[in-house]
Amino acid sequence: MLERVGTGRGRVVFSPKETVADLGSVCLRRRGASLLLPRFLTPDSFFFIAVLTRFPTRLPSTAPLSWKAHSCPGPFCALRLGARRLRGSPFVYLRPRVPQRLRGRFLAKMQQPRDFTETYVFRYLPEMTEETKEALTEKFASFVLLADWLCKYQDPAQILENHWSFLACELVFFFLAAITFVHAWRRGGRYLYAWIGIFIHALNVENLTYWIPQMNNFWQAQGIFTLFGSRMPLYILFGIYHVFDYCTYVMVRKLYLPWWAEGPAVGLCAVMLDLPYDILGVKLLWWQWHDTDPNIFDRSYHVPWNSYYFHASFACAFIWLLHGSRRLLVGDSYNWRKFTREFLCAAIAGLGAFWLGALQFVLIYHPAHDVFQVPTELTTLSFLGLYAVIVFAADRRNRTLAAWHHVSMWFDEVCCAICIHYLFFMILVVVGDPVNTVSLGLHQPIGPCNATQSVQTLLGPLQKKKYLCIDDYDEAYLDFHCVPGRKNRPRAFGQIQADGKKLGVDAPLDWYEICGTEWGNHAEYIFLIWSTSLLFLAVFFQLGARSGPLPEDSIFSTPKAPFNASKTVYEEERLSCEATPEPKFEVRRRKAKKEDTPKGPKSPKTPKDSTPKYNTRSSAKKST
Repeated sequence: MLERVGTGRGRVVFSPKETVADLGSVCLRRRGASLLLPRFLTPDSFFFIAVLTRFPTRLPSTAPLSWKAHSCPGPFCALRLGARRLRGSPFVYLRPRVPQRLRGRFLAKMQQPRDFTETYVFRYLPEMTEETKEALTEKFASFVLLADWLCKYQDPAQILENHWSFLACELVFFFLAAITFVHAWRRGGRYLYAWIGIFIHALNVENLTYWIPQMNNFWQAQGIFTLFGSRMPLYILFGIYHVFDYCTYVMVRKLYLPWWAEGPAVGLCAVMLDLPYDILGVKLLWWQWHDTDPNIFDRSYHVPWNSYYFHASFACAFIWLLHGSRRLLVGDSYNWRKFTREFLCAAIAGLGAFWLGALQFVLIYHPAHDVFQVPTELTTLSFLGLYAVIVFAADRRNRTLAAWHHVSMWFDEVCCAICIHYLFFMILVVVGDPVNTVSLGLHQPIGPCNATQSVQTLLGPLQKKKYLCIDDYDEAYLDFHCVPGRKNRPRAFGQIQADGKKLGVDAPLDWYEICGTEWGNHAEYIFLIWSTSLLFLAVFFQLGARSGPLPEDSIFSTPKAPFNASKTVYEEERLSCEATPEPKFEVRRRKAKKEDTPKGPKSPKTPKDSTPKYNTRSSAKKST
C-alpha cells in the first residue's frame, strides 16, 4: 500500500515535543495524497507524526526512522507503515496509495475522531467517571514520558544501516565489560567491590557532566539503549569505565606500588586505553563535542587535550579514595563479615572521585590555562609527565620481592580484554568509512548565532556560543552533506524564505542528523592507531608477564591460642588415669618431654651475629 520514491512526493516528520496523549487518528491531505495515522504506536514511537506531500522545502526528520504503526481498525489494517530510509539518505519518503473501492470509507473514517483510551481501555469500564478517566490518562502519559526519558530503545537494524561502527563499538564493549565482571567474580573479595565501585563512579560522573552547565559540552550518539533523556548509551555505563579503570587497576596491582603511586599508574594506563577510542570515536561520530567551549578548544585529531587529562585524573582519584576509605573503615585485611563497610568504601570512591578529579584540574590546569594563557596541550603533557615521574620513582624504590617474581600463567580475562580492545580499533581504522556515516539523534542544539553562555574560570566568566551556528561552525569531522536540501544542512533557527515566511518553530533544533567527513590522510590515521596500539600493548605485556602475580587480598582470621605442650601432656595423663584408676599422688604435672611435643618444620639456624633477612629485593641482592 506504500511506495518509496526518490524525492518530492511525501515524507514523514517526527516531532519529539508532543506526547502520547496528543496523538490521534490524523490524516493530512495535500494535493490528493492522504494517509491514516492510528493513535497507538510502538513504544519507541511516542511522537506526533505528520505526512507532508509535495512540500517545497525538505524538512529533516527528528526521531527514529524505522517504525511501524499498529492497531489500525477495520479495512485499514493493511495500511501499515514499515518505512526505512533510502540508501545514502537520512529521510523516509512515502507515497500513500488507497484503492478506489476503499477511498470513500477511508476518508469518512479519517474524519471521525477516535480516542485510544475510549477504544481500548475505558469501554470495558463504563462505570468510570470522566474525571477519573482524565486523571488516569494524565498519569499514564506522565509514566510514559518518564520511561521514555529513562531509557530509549533503538532498532539495531536501523543503527546497523546508518551507523554500523557505533553498533560494533557497543557490542564489543558489552562483551569486554562481561569479561571484566567474570574476572572480578572469579577473584572475589575486594576485586568485586572495585568493579561495583567503578559502576557507581561511571553513573555519577556521566550524570554530573550532563547536568553541570560548564561541563555539558558533548553529546553521545544514540545506542541500542540510551539512558537519561537520550544522553548516555548503555555501553558507557557497562563498558567504557570498566575497560579503562578496572583493567588498569588489575594490571597496576601486579607492580606492588605504594598507594600514593598506584593512582597515577592507573591514570596513565587509562589514557593508554582511551587514546584510540577518543581518536576514532569522534571521527566516526560516536559523539559530538561543543563547538566553541574554551575548555575543549585546543584539540589534536579533533580530540580535546582535556579529555586525556580527565581520564587520568578521575581514574587516579578513584584509586586514591578506594585505598584511603579502606584504610580508615576496614583496615588492610579483607573480612567478608564487613561487607557493608566494603560496599561503603566502593561507594565513597565512586561518588567522590568526580570531586577529587576536578580538584586536580583546579591545581594545575586552570591556573596555567586561565591565568597565564598556557595552551591546553602543555598543561596536559605536564600533568601526565608528573604522573609518570611519581610512578617511576615508586617503582625504583620498590623493595617487595613479589613484584619481581615472574609468573608463567599471567594471561587472564583482563589481558584478553586489553588485547581485544586494541585489536578492535586496529581493524576499525582500516575498514571504517566515516563519509558514509549518519548519526541521527541528540546533538548540540542549532539556534541563533548570537546567543552566548558564560563559563566560569579563575579570571572570571568567559563566553561561549550556546548553540551551534549553522552558518559558522568549526567542526571538521562533521557536516550535513547527507541531508537533502539545497544547501545540504538542516533548517536553521529563524531561517527566512524568499517570500518572507519563517521556517521551523521558535525553538532550537537539538534532534537532527550529522554526517561524517573524509579521512583526509587515511594512512596517517592507520599509522597513528597501529603504532600507539602496538606500543601500549608492549607496555601492558610488561605489566602482565614481567611483573609479579596478582596479589590476593589478605583474609582476616581470628588469632588462635598458643600451643601449650605441658597442658596437653597433663590432659593425656588425666584421661589415662581415669581409665585405669591409680593413687592420686602418682598423677603429677610434669614438663613435656622432647618426644611428646609435636614436630614442626625445622627453622634454619642463624649465627648470633648475623642480621635478619627481609623479604625484599634489596636484601636478596645483598645475600647473593
